[in-house]
Amino acid sequence: MTDATVPSFPYRNVTITGGTGTVAAQLQRALLRDCTGVERIATTVRDPAAPRAQRLVASPKLDVFTGGIQDVAVVRNAIERGEIVYHLAAWLANTAMPDDPNVVYLANGLASAVVCRLCRQLGKTLVYTSSHSVYFAGPYEGRIAEDTFAFRDDFTDWIENARHEYYRLADIALERGGKLEDLASELDAVHEKLPPPFEPLIYDREEYHIYCLTKLLGERFALDHGGVVLRLANVYGPGDDSTQAVGEACARVTDAAGSERLTIRQPFKKLVPAYLGDICASLVAAASVSLPDGTSPIFTVASQEDYLKEDELLRTVATALNNLRGETRAYDIERLEPDEQKAFTYDTTKLSKVLLPGHELMPLAKGLEEQLRWLDGGAEERWSLEAGVSLCSPLPLREGVGGRGGRYPPP
Repeated sequence: MTDATVPSFPYRNVTITGGTGTVAAQLQRALLRDCTGVERIATTVRDPAAPRAQRLVASPKLDVFTGGIQDVAVVRNAIERGEIVYHLAAWLANTAMPDDPNVVYLANGLASAVVCRLCRQLGKTLVYTSSHSVYFAGPYEGRIAEDTFAFRDDFTDWIENARHEYYRLADIALERGGKLEDLASELDAVHEKLPPPFEPLIYDREEYHIYCLTKLLGERFALDHGGVVLRLANVYGPGDDSTQAVGEACARVTDAAGSERLTIRQPFKKLVPAYLGDICASLVAAASVSLPDGTSPIFTVASQEDYLKEDELLRTVATALNNLRGETRAYDIERLEPDEQKAFTYDTTKLSKVLLPGHELMPLAKGLEEQLRWLDGGAEERWSLEAGVSLCSPLPLREGVGGRGGRYPPP
């Protein structure tokens, strides 16, 4: 973001759930770099010993609450510290499906209900990050706009009925405290009474299916509680060391040997990139967006309207890498048969005109060069490119704030 495109940010104290995620870590940097009025950021971290915890911004303004979003006391304490809550914590579909699906329903469903309930009880502004993957639950074709997309009836009917049961469990969780997993048997009973829809299975993969269903459920919770919903497309950019498709393609091309053929891994997938800078700008703008009459608070965040398939992505990465290195190397990239017609495009009118007026979305070629520069540097150089600070010295993690030892007791 630049000074010309950063809107006024009216909050001094911010809460971010899921602080070690790619987007959450970059949002921390964006807020501290671009929003000069921000004084404190509280964030939840499930495992401070995990390598992902090194993503946390090195700043004395960051307060880390250890325990994650399934610990009700941790969530309550973190939310109390902020005037605005960014709910970013989630189970992601690009990770291995757990043996017990309840893990996903608890993380993306019940935890989101608890966060939304707390935000309303405590009078906090709420921004919820969803995913463009929710569009899998509908006719993924034509020009897709947030306010007119028709989702599957079985999904919407189940969400309409099940949300009341999730709210009931969320209220029990808030009364009892403890861990959400303690309510696993009660959640099983809800699903026995109201079985989640599974036919047909999205992409024939349970993880995609449950992810789409639970993210739509989380959206409903956020909307019920006055929140703004951002559906993020395929995340990429400096700071993305995840297994997201664009970053993975960058790593494959940079690591390619001279005679290696780069083969297609997901021929079915159609990618729409979303640059981390555009995502952070959207998150900041969502804090004080003014909605025209009749406009829903749901935005698809993508840096371009058209999709690209994996072979086109790899070729675009190869071109960007050649530009950076001053080379003309020809990479051997497997080609997919071209589509007879584009399956879909995203309508980014609402994003550009309502959420980010005056902000220029990052062109893919330039965004790839920025990510490749970041990937090509060492640890210190990587973080310096994105944040202007070195993150080599990890932040001392604390379970409370103000130097107080241990976890804060429930209020």
